[in-house]
Amino acid sequence: MDLPARVPQGNVSPARFGLLHAAVFLDLVGFGMLIPDVQLRAEAMGAQGWLIGLLLASMFVTQLIFSPRWGAASDRLGRKHVFLACTGLSALGMLVYGLHDSLLLILASRLLGGLGAANVAVANAWIADLSHGEDQTKAMGRLAAATTSGLILGPVVTSVLAQAEALPWLGAVGCAFSALGFVLVALFVPNTPPTAERSPGRRPIIDLRILSDLPQLRSMALIALVAWFSLAMLQGTFGRLIHLNLGYGQREFGLIFGYESLLEVVAQGVLLGWLTSKIADRHLLRAAYVIQGVGLALTPFMPDLLALFGASTLYALGIGLANPLVNTMCSRLTPEDRQGEMFGTLQGARSVGFMIGPVLGGVLFDAAPAAPYALAGVVCVAAALMVRGIPEKPSTGSP
Repeated sequence: MDLPARVPQGNVSPARFGLLHAAVFLDLVGFGMLIPDVQLRAEAMGAQGWLIGLLLASMFVTQLIFSPRWGAASDRLGRKHVFLACTGLSALGMLVYGLHDSLLLILASRLLGGLGAANVAVANAWIADLSHGEDQTKAMGRLAAATTSGLILGPVVTSVLAQAEALPWLGAVGCAFSALGFVLVALFVPNTPPTAERSPGRRPIIDLRILSDLPQLRSMALIALVAWFSLAMLQGTFGRLIHLNLGYGQREFGLIFGYESLLEVVAQGVLLGWLTSKIADRHLLRAAYVIQGVGLALTPFMPDLLALFGASTLYALGIGLANPLVNTMCSRLTPEDRQGEMFGTLQGARSVGFMIGPVLGGVLFDAAPAAPYALAGVVCVAAALMVRGIPEKPSTGSP
């Protein structure tokens, strides 16, 4: 089957494109509000560390199973319907989180959040439908910037609610943010025509058939998995590392996290478009992974806060450039009628990294605090080497 040429379709104007970015941003604000609260709330209810880990991992297990299915459904039904369904589930998950202090409700909230998380994958497929070439890379970068910006603002809103002694309203406020994004897309962004006419057929529990049908995607999916695995090891141990080495706490953690997130937004929203006009995507992705790996490997050896900011600069620029580049390269290797399925599968691969990374990172940290960062650095360099085997253009056919 020949890969069809990518042509813009539908009638989504650039302004409405911006509304799609805004909807993703608003949903991620709501999601980000829960990040600093889930562990503390579960711990206050008496959950032990292993149970807290299972609660956190449950969302990514759900993503692994359902994101490819949602993506494939968006190919058959059109992006808007599936995007709205996912965003509605995401909003419902936040509402459930705020209903009552119960570990079962936290689990239900995480499962609903995992079901709805495919809205980001569907948004990427929507952008792939409506853009091409350098414009596609820039659009992917802006969507990634919207995602990162939402994750930055979410914990800030939680902090404001905590200072106002309004944390019982956390779930309702998060739901309101996500619901506003739902309304923007429902009212102002038209649907695009379906890109696939296939019957869904019988699917396995974890549907990775696109990786079998399109062999050129396998390496990209593995690259996405290992890169997010390195990110998950950092997020799972960084607070412990800076406390052990430098005696730092939540304040310094927040400063560094905010700085890294801001750099990612700049890299995705500003630098990426300029760099891709001068450097081929494949070469830029290799450089991004090397920079990311160097920053990770240096982190445990930084003697003070200023030096930590230096290592964080390398890491944040690398991850900020790498994520939208992977999305763009995968999109170019995928037929138009399977874009949603591909982005859902890619999100599932990243979820695997987030399930494995914190567990292995914690074990390695207990053995030697620098070990997870050394492994993460090696993994990023390995990902850079793997990029060398990715074709510049899609193959002429697939099974």
